Amino acid sequence: MLSSNSLLEVVVNLAFAMMKYTVETVHGHSHSQLEALLEDSCDAFDDFINLEHTSMGGWSNINIRGQSSGFDFVLKLPALLEDFTSNPYDKQYELNLFFGRLDIAPHPIEFGRLSDSVETPFYLVEYVEGTSYSELTDTSESELLTLKESLRIMKEQKLSDIPIYETATDLLLANHNGIVTHDWLHKASMKTKGLIDQFDLLFPIVKSLIDVVGYWSQELIHGDLWIPNVIFRPKQNALLLDFESCAIADSRYDLVRLIEGHDEKRIENFPSLFLDQDVNFINSLRPLATSYVIDWCIERLLSMESGIVESNLNTPIIHSMVLDYGQQQIDRLKSLLH
Repeated sequence: MLSSNSLLEVVVNLAFAMMKYTVETVHGHSHSQLEALLEDSCDAFDDFINLEHTSMGGWSNINIRGQSSGFDFVLKLPALLEDFTSNPYDKQYELNLFFGRLDIAPHPIEFGRLSDSVETPFYLVEYVEGTSYSELTDTSESELLTLKESLRIMKEQKLSDIPIYETATDLLLANHNGIVTHDWLHKASMKTKGLIDQFDLLFPIVKSLIDVVGYWSQELIHGDLWIPNVIFRPKQNALLLDFESCAIADSRYDLVRLIEGHDEKRIENFPSLFLDQDVNFINSLRPLATSYVIDWCIERLLSMESGIVESNLNTPIIHSMVLDYGQQQIDRLKSLLH
């Protein structure tokens, strides 16, 4: 039987993975207006566009499945409301194009800006039939092997113009920078400030541990690998989604993120993913991976409270859920440090 804390973690993780909602308006546009804007703004469509009325979930983007002239696609729109001086999907398009040719990512279709008053950025990527999971334990052994192969292919590639983290500490500080530099940091709500204060006490301890992490390879990493960002296909390599955090670092960090993102965190339950000689190193990176999630939660809470998160992802229920998840991760970090 699950403990109350474990049950909470399962429920929150499931909610995070399966965040779906009815799309009535997005970035100020009704469903029909958005279809018309796409027709006017995209070269990919020769015929009608039909967008579904329910999002596909996700936190970095608002993802909506659509169809046109016999092909399926996913429309991505930013989760944040900003004045985008450059298109945030430029690099993601390039990465999907590169990894799509290696058959480990969906193929991109087009990116650009909608013909609305603020020129909202958009990105179209192919929709791929496959199986996705909310928990790592739901996967089969054969599926995990296809994921391992995709990660092997990815880490061996050479890319330029992406972040380089020469040490584990570099990655820790880069993740934390989004909080330190956030415009709303000193205007946080009392509950968010409570998370920040708790994390402030733990962060120096985490840094002292990460400062002495051993050999740190320079390989390509996904950077935000958790199981909802993977699509499994029969007898083919697994496909990886959402490369916004792709960087040069240590590829074993991806495995830590994969494990720490779920209720079942014991490496021995997934022997096919790990080499025996890497187990101690991977365990040493657990505080780093958990700190990443805490940083994300606090940064998202600050952005929600400042009003720059798109309304579909900025509701009292979601705010409460992110708070609960952040507190859960703070408690997890405390257990790792003691």
